[in-house]
Amino acid sequence: MQIHAWFGRVDLETGALLTGGGPAEDGAVSLESASRAFPVPQPDLRALALKGGLFAGDAEYNACLREAALSLVQGRLSASVTAEQDLLFAVQALDGMAEALNLLEERLYEWSRLHRQKIAHGRELAEELADDEKMGTLASAALSLRSYRKSLEAEVVVAVQALAPNLSILAGPVLAARIISRAGGLHNLARMPASRIQVMGAEKSLFKHLSGHAPSPKHGIIYRHPAVSGSARRLRGKAARALAAKLAIAARLDAGSAGLSPDLAASLQARLREIRQKTPRRA
Repeated sequence: MQIHAWFGRVDLETGALLTGGGPAEDGAVSLESASRAFPVPQPDLRALALKGGLFAGDAEYNACLREAALSLVQGRLSASVTAEQDLLFAVQALDGMAEALNLLEERLYEWSRLHRQKIAHGRELAEELADDEKMGTLASAALSLRSYRKSLEAEVVVAVQALAPNLSILAGPVLAARIISRAGGLHNLARMPASRIQVMGAEKSLFKHLSGHAPSPKHGIIYRHPAVSGSARRLRGKAARALAAKLAIAARLDAGSAGLSPDLAASLQARLREIRQKTPRRA
């Protein structure tokens, strides 16, 4: 009877090593195969390997077994990482860098007011102070963080366009990535009703409304979309509902890998025009 051990195949009757394995010869794959049930009682693999002369002693056996196990785990971890998971972490990193950048530039501005009368903010201020003896280090850190954030945002745009093309076209790549991140993934988003997508990001206001202490929120992070932010205040609620409905459709198409639907953007614009025409101005 033969068994597949992590270091190769072994004949149980003779104890002979039929094929050599080990980390240098795809030991990780052999280790995975060896996870199948052995006959009872289980053989002493260490004794069989040493008897077959595959390893010089216990120390070498332990070292090779450890290497094979690590290789197997690393392979499984790498295989389990998806482009969607990378995107979610990248969006979280973008948000973290935005907060850090705002804090750095705020501190830089406050510090600069001690030494100069000229008022400047953000990147302009950091560039002016990059060579300053006192504030140059902080200014350079702000510039570096801004530059890296810009490059990471470009990577996010490429990633979300590949993952969710319909959502990217309809919402814009950056907003699409934030919506997917808020939902915890594209498939989670595809299962959400449009009403939930509409107020995503406004959970605190929604809870206040449910407890009777505030009006119902009309929109969450989708306010950043021009269809909502560019509408008159009296139309923003209806515009947000129309946008959320189309985003829900786009998410389901992308989750099902249904390909591009060029009619979505056109139908959204048609619905927005209808809202503007049918909603009378308040006297």
